[in-house]
Amino acid sequence: MNTLSKEEKFARLKLTRSESIGVRLFWRLIKKYSCAVESLKILKDHSQKYKICEDSVIEKEIEDTKKLGAEFVFFEDKLYPPLLREIDDAPPVLTFLGKKETLEKFNKRNLISIVGARNSSIMANKLCRQISEDLGRNDVIVVSGMARGIDSEAHKASVSTGTIAVLASGIDVVYPPENKKLYENIKENGIIFAEMPLGTAPQGHLFPKRNRIIAGLSSGTVIIEAAKQSGSLITARCALEYNRDIFVVPGFPLDIKSEGGNNLLKQGAVLTLSSQDVLDHIFPRKTVQEELLFDSATVAFESEPEEIHEKILNLLSFTPITIDELVSTLGISLQEVLPVLMELEIENKIVRLSGQRVSLING
Repeated sequence: MNTLSKEEKFARLKLTRSESIGVRLFWRLIKKYSCAVESLKILKDHSQKYKICEDSVIEKEIEDTKKLGAEFVFFEDKLYPPLLREIDDAPPVLTFLGKKETLEKFNKRNLISIVGARNSSIMANKLCRQISEDLGRNDVIVVSGMARGIDSEAHKASVSTGTIAVLASGIDVVYPPENKKLYENIKENGIIFAEMPLGTAPQGHLFPKRNRIIAGLSSGTVIIEAAKQSGSLITARCALEYNRDIFVVPGFPLDIKSEGGNNLLKQGAVLTLSSQDVLDHIFPRKTVQEELLFDSATVAFESEPEEIHEKILNLLSFTPITIDELVSTLGISLQEVLPVLMELEIENKIVRLSGQRVSLING
């Protein structure tokens, strides 16, 4: 792989930041004209169709990226993730936060992505943490998108052993805002990638672009709770296009959070009940270590009283959990939770079971 000149790197940034120049057109131009410098010369004759980014914009981005402590990694660089380089629509350049030596180390390890519902249930979060921790103990780097729910749980459980966050925004934009501490932790101990320029706010059309990178980085993708229209299914579709493995944790048939994942299972995805199913499928000769590296972290919400009702419904599934687990996850007192549970029970939305357990009502 040839090293790009400073002039060519500048030209490639300029191309990727220009309007109407998508990733696929970028690569067609490079294939036809051999480099970005020549491609820009050709595009000058089509200035009415393609608005080329100004040099001053790129100069400012380079300066601001350096001030932030971030760096660019280009497709031709040795530090560019090897599996991502294999996909047809690979990002020509990524911005990353983290240490170069960390990225170099991660590039030599096995990568598995874990994605799922933003409003994930307590049991899904618990299993996500278990799988993420187990994969980390077996030298696997966990990749996700730092969204609420499953993404955040996956990162939190694997940041000590190795995690990569892929943002649907600029590298300097933390979304959701409550993940600021997680962002800083990953920046210090893992890697954060972004395809978009600095200052780009997360927008709907950017999440599928982000999801393709998550799938492309990984040899397999684990889906935990994905509704019929879930963005996680975009990640799964990309993984299939890239000939990567799909692992799905099954859900209760009437649980809408699991409808998309269950459909993937019907189509041949690998049924996944634990990390061992992932390890056995991709790394059959891998010896699974039994010792725990750290205890599972409990996630607390900072909720206003009026939000408790909705949060409880989002956290519950058809699988019973103890009220103590619910209270612990919500991070509020039992006295605040019990009246809400009573209301939900009267509304016929939940059922109280023996052993101080609770679940959504089936049907």
